[in-house]
Amino acid sequence: MAENFKGIIIAVNTFDVKDIDSEIEELKSLGATSGIDIIGSHIQNRNSKDPKSYVGMGFLETVAAGYDEDIDYCIINDEITASQNRKIESVLDTKVIDRTQVILDIFSLRALSKAGQLQVELAQLEYLVPRLKGQGINLSRLGAGIGTRGPGETKLETDRRHINTRIKEIKNQLKTIINHRERYREQRRKNQVVKVALIGYTNAGKSTLFNIMADSDTLEQDKLFATLDPKTRKLELPSGFNCVLTDTVGFIQNLPTTLVESFKSTLEEASDSDFIIHVIDNSADNITAHYDTVKGLMQELDMTEIPQIVFFNKTDKNNDMNLIPAEHSVYVAKNTPPEEINKHLEDFMKKEFEDYKVELPAEHMHLYYSLKGATIIESSEMDEETGTFKVEGHSPEGGWIERIVGSDDISGTKSD
Repeated sequence: MAENFKGIIIAVNTFDVKDIDSEIEELKSLGATSGIDIIGSHIQNRNSKDPKSYVGMGFLETVAAGYDEDIDYCIINDEITASQNRKIESVLDTKVIDRTQVILDIFSLRALSKAGQLQVELAQLEYLVPRLKGQGINLSRLGAGIGTRGPGETKLETDRRHINTRIKEIKNQLKTIINHRERYREQRRKNQVVKVALIGYTNAGKSTLFNIMADSDTLEQDKLFATLDPKTRKLELPSGFNCVLTDTVGFIQNLPTTLVESFKSTLEEASDSDFIIHVIDNSADNITAHYDTVKGLMQELDMTEIPQIVFFNKTDKNNDMNLIPAEHSVYVAKNTPPEEINKHLEDFMKKEFEDYKVELPAEHMHLYYSLKGATIIESSEMDEETGTFKVEGHSPEGGWIERIVGSDDISGTKSD
């Protein structure tokens, strides 16, 4: 971004806020990603947020008196109402945007696909509708700049009826796209394709790992929400087993419910997976908050039953290996070879797969190559006495081996 704006942060710290300092640091990063240099942050400790002005009027006046230079933006750490926005604006005499608007702004910059752009526009319009009542937000201020740019910005000066009509149109278009994605997912299921999703806190390094593991070229940036649209690539593990790997949008603290709903189809690629790789930035200062945030959102999305392995990323920046108690975990550094990373995933999969043994007649050796791509082969050898090829390995549950070799003479038990 050619020009950075100056901004301040205002937040309320109530008894139910877990870590206000962590939230402020994150909001500073969000602001920087959106082009705002934060030159000051102000926190008021209160029992509850003021329904009229978010923080106390005296607190606002003190903040306003503390700056001689012009401030371009004031970012509020929570989602605020139109009346709260107007009250804060009247005291600070600058454009006021809240956490949701900053996130939407970044989403608008990151959305590349048609689905992503529609989801951004939908979230922007649904955010705007309740703020058009009565006086509403000053549209001359809202109608340009950070917090309102992107696919939805041309709709800001239209009336409520036209906005609601556009919302219905977008939802219908998204339904078509979601149905299209579901058909693709159903086809993968029919083709016996195992799905693996990379999830994690935003900027944890998911896209970098995705590129290393799948030999891809997905956008890598040291910025929040660098990936918004889900990317899926074929992944061949060291044994020759084939699966698909999906990179997903990053999680974040206090992600508004409206945004979770609007971007649910983006996250469905993860909730529909057979395995999850939870990527954690091992060098992050607030690693516990990041971990808890992702775990909480996984519960909301009913993803806790999916087998999960934790990849502690960026251990070259911090090699402390006792930060988070994870049942299945791997430590990954910048110089960790791709085959080593993929081998960790393969070993984890074996624990969830069924063991199998099968003997293939010599004239049906083509079935071995089918097994090699669809299962994890542990050993294989030719039995000269019987003239058969003996194969042992691990297979996903659900009768995969039977469908591949067409034989009932199979013993299968789940690994310990």
